[in-house]
Amino acid sequence: MLTFSPFDAESLIEQHRQELVIFLFRRVSCRETANDLLQDLFLRLVSVKSSEPIHNHRAFLYRIAANVATDYLRRHQSDLLEWEDDKTLAAENVAASPEQHLLNMQELELCEQTLGKLSPLCQKIFMLSRFDGLTHQQIADELGISTSWVEKNIIKALKQCKQALKR
Repeated sequence: MLTFSPFDAESLIEQHRQELVIFLFRRVSCRETANDLLQDLFLRLVSVKSSEPIHNHRAFLYRIAANVATDYLRRHQSDLLEWEDDKTLAAENVAASPEQHLLNMQELELCEQTLGKLSPLCQKIFMLSRFDGLTHQQIADELGISTSWVEKNIIKALKQCKQALKR
């Protein structure tokens, strides 16, 4: 049975690192995320168990990289689509009745309380994104963190608010 030791996997990835980062960057449009996905690529590579010999390691590596990028995009696209659906519903309620307005205010207060329970960094990232209108790259530059970390924290904040509203 064919398996990759951590040393073999790291060596193979290092051999193709630069081109893999470019390949992943073209898929996810974020250099930091592309670098983060290399870690996922490593984990998948060391977990490979194949009874078939792999004749072209580079092609095999690219297949795994493509799968890692696709999985990442699926996870994040569904999160963003849910948020867009919620924003659309909120926009439709602009001309709401007094009762609906009160309910909206209560939901907003609940979201504020939920955001208050997040880490200060997560709160700051969310505020810079949603209230100040900064891009993920601008937030990352301002706070000295990766754009991938910015995205993860925004998604975390959105999920927390959504869960609070479901209760």
